[in-house]
Amino acid sequence: MSITPRALRTGGTWVAILALVVVVAFSSPGQHFFAALRIAKPASVNVNIPSFSGASANRQLQDILSGMLAEKVNITLDEQDRPATSATAASALAGFTARLPRARTDAPTLIVIGARSTDAKINRAQLKTIFAEAGQPKVTLPESVDGQVVTVRAPRAIRAQYGNCPVPVASTLQNQIQGPPPPSTDNGNCVILIESAIVSADVPPALDRRRLVEIALEIAGMSPDQAQTFQKLFDWKTALSLSMPRGTRSYQTVTVDGVQGMLVNTAGRRGPTYALIWAKNGMVYSLVGYGSSGDAVPLANSIS
Repeated sequence: MSITPRALRTGGTWVAILALVVVVAFSSPGQHFFAALRIAKPASVNVNIPSFSGASANRQLQDILSGMLAEKVNITLDEQDRPATSATAASALAGFTARLPRARTDAPTLIVIGARSTDAKINRAQLKTIFAEAGQPKVTLPESVDGQVVTVRAPRAIRAQYGNCPVPVASTLQNQIQGPPPPSTDNGNCVILIESAIVSADVPPALDRRRLVEIALEIAGMSPDQAQTFQKLFDWKTALSLSMPRGTRSYQTVTVDGVQGMLVNTAGRRGPTYALIWAKNGMVYSLVGYGSSGDAVPLANSIS
């Protein structure tokens, strides 16, 4: 059984995207793709699409993209995450000034997510298989790209967590497929803000960056239409600095913090109920919450 391009493009569900990964995994020459995608940090092999609410959730699209490109991803820098006792301490560790939502008067739990750099050697045959399964078989991939290295450098980020948030679940295959347990009503006051500078990356000019990111967004859970709208708001480097929740139910373009952003309402019973994403002055912001999505923009507008 295989997924046709039409099925992939009209389904837009996590099940269809996961099936795409399985199809590519057991095809030739894409048989190593499944193993290559199984990365929370690329040296680890455990079929891990990172949890959106985890400390390193903003690395999700980077990991998916690396798994698409290469059979093996090498880590050249992998800093440890570090807790911070105050916004001042977090700013000093991260190398930029933390901007926090002043509408929240409770004290946040602050973590500085460590910088990370990865190298992925392009497997052209594998990438051609992925494009074909994603309904884009005519994408040009010159033979010269085979073996070239794509380097992605993610700077340090600040994660601020407010309220009673769900406890992270173990990173197992079953948990990755099923997602975390449904949140309780007590989690309604939980919001998580992740902010960082935009990633830097060295990508061969012959690679279509936009289409690569589009497929990565679909694997992360977006429909083709949603992925295209997302890319109208954010360029490919900004997109790689962000992460998307599973089960996008609806989305809208909103004005937040003086710029255009995307407010996503999720369809699933597991995980956050909304995600608000925007970029400003070379920084990217992701605000997720377990309460009403109507609170998202006012809360983000209180950030300073």
